[in-house]
Amino acid sequence: MFKRIVILFFFCLTVLLIFAENPVRRTVYTGGFNREYLLYTPENENYRTPEGIIVCLHGFSRTMQDFFNEYNFSEIADSLHYIVLAPQALPEQDKKILANAELINIFTSNDISLNSVWACGLEVRAYLPLGGIDIPILNEELNKAVNDVDFIASIIDNTVSEYGLDDRDIFVFGTSMGGYMAYQFALKQGDRLSGLISVAGSMGLKIKAAEIPVKVPVCDFHSLTDEVVPYSGSHKQSGLLIALAKDKQEVIDFWVQNNKVGSPVVENVQYYPSTNGITVEKITYPEPDYEVIHYKMNGSKHSYFFSKEAGDCMDYKEEAVKFIKSHVSGHQSGIPATQPSAGVFYPNPAHDKIHFETKTGNLFVYDLTGREVFSKTFRDGQADISFLKSGVYIARVESMEKTHTSKLIKF
Repeated sequence: MFKRIVILFFFCLTVLLIFAENPVRRTVYTGGFNREYLLYTPENENYRTPEGIIVCLHGFSRTMQDFFNEYNFSEIADSLHYIVLAPQALPEQDKKILANAELINIFTSNDISLNSVWACGLEVRAYLPLGGIDIPILNEELNKAVNDVDFIASIIDNTVSEYGLDDRDIFVFGTSMGGYMAYQFALKQGDRLSGLISVAGSMGLKIKAAEIPVKVPVCDFHSLTDEVVPYSGSHKQSGLLIALAKDKQEVIDFWVQNNKVGSPVVENVQYYPSTNGITVEKITYPEPDYEVIHYKMNGSKHSYFFSKEAGDCMDYKEEAVKFIKSHVSGHQSGIPATQPSAGVFYPNPAHDKIHFETKTGNLFVYDLTGREVFSKTFRDGQADISFLKSGVYIARVESMEKTHTSKLIKF
């Protein structure tokens, strides 16, 4: 009898542990491969149904567990009440590329591992300078036989169906090579994305664009002193010239033109007192729905993850949450839905004063988290905003005639 009770106890404990596991490891067969991913469901007792999805794409030779072990993305998921999907990349499938990679290891004294590689259009071009001539020793696209776009789309589809979600409020967040994959997915299936966030990633030299371009809001973080994914796209190492990506400014220019955004607004970021000397310049190309934001850091290395606790002037996770909240459908976060200003107030962007089409009314200004930063009743058709920091805000104008909400760019 006692033995049966013990067995029953451990059986119940095992069942409880299984159901308590979060994130859960899932497997799906797609593209000829069994693929793995982690699914994290938000733990927030104030909500019943998740409100969106963040697809988190790990870096080169890393794992799907990174976003939970290193970046604590469950914290973001809980605060937004979003599901996190963290898929795992496959090892390189081409034996020729594996052999050529060994040549690079020999010439650079490195140990390049291809055990986790996204099919993101990343073509590695390596040249050995001999006698004033660059001799190519490697010119290959990684995992070109794998369709990771379809893999990511399939786990999104499965999650939308399983949880009864609307096919909206879906974001991709990629670090390093995961940033490359985020851009590749956006080019192919950007019509279902609410936004893209890339940290220390870029666009590969063989990245594949869709026949019909789609607009996607972009939030890009990249350091001028990145030693792994150089801002220029290539770097010299042990006598080799290695090309890894497009020049970052070329990437930003592509999305600026693709999204048809406005002129850049530049802000020197100092959200927190900095103790390490790393600087951040935030460049916002405004557009009501498809803005492009580029954070240009100086002094940080490739794997450095910004946080206010580390003495940085900004926090990666906070900036990502701001971006996500400002691009959810219907702005469930509490930020009013925006429309073009259409003459309700001008100029926009503005520096010191804005003028209204009506003489009297109320102005409410919010930051992109939905926090009210300023309100004023105006009686002379204008308002002073010179005291606001440079950046993007949400402005709501209430008058006798109508109420109108629009993005306001302060420079």
